[in-house]
Amino acid sequence: MRIFLFRLLLGCLVASVLFAAPQSHKLRETIWLGSEDLTLGMSEGAILTKLAESYNLEKGGVSPALRAKGVPYMWVASAKVKRGDHGALYFASGTLVAVSKSLPERDDVEFGRQLYFAMRDLELEGDSHCAIETDNLEGPDFANKRARLRCGKKSLVIQVQKLKAQDETTSLGEELEAVPLFAGH
Repeated sequence: MRIFLFRLLLGCLVASVLFAAPQSHKLRETIWLGSEDLTLGMSEGAILTKLAESYNLEKGGVSPALRAKGVPYMWVASAKVKRGDHGALYFASGTLVAVSKSLPERDDVEFGRQLYFAMRDLELEGDSHCAIETDNLEGPDFANKRARLRCGKKSLVIQVQKLKAQDETTSLGEELEAVPLFAGH
């Protein structure tokens, strides 16, 4: 837990320094998944065709809240070769409205490096209007703490999970949403 808090504090410190500088770059609302630069509004067919070359794709269900927002299902993309490289794609009326991906880390240094570069990319994309959101879900068999740095339509997400009889895990991910689909979950 101390490592997580240190990482979160480091991330907030780096964010405050990075986002204090004036932004002159054009806002890009894209996220890189595998070898593809995905942009909101892209067609479902085009994305799935490109990703199918290097990812296993599996169609899955979504929560009632997402269905109410017009997202009937999601696609989970798992890399065929690079273990741990995966993401989820959400479409409404055949166009991409959200995508999330995990950034697999191997140790504390790699976690810090990935956090730094993800935050740098947010800065370079030009949206410095950011908000920090946190939530904590706990039950008898699990604990899930999430911190999100939301800058426009793009977010960095740090998650700490503890499932019954398993070690605590920490993950870093990115999300891109046309509208806030993932707020409060």
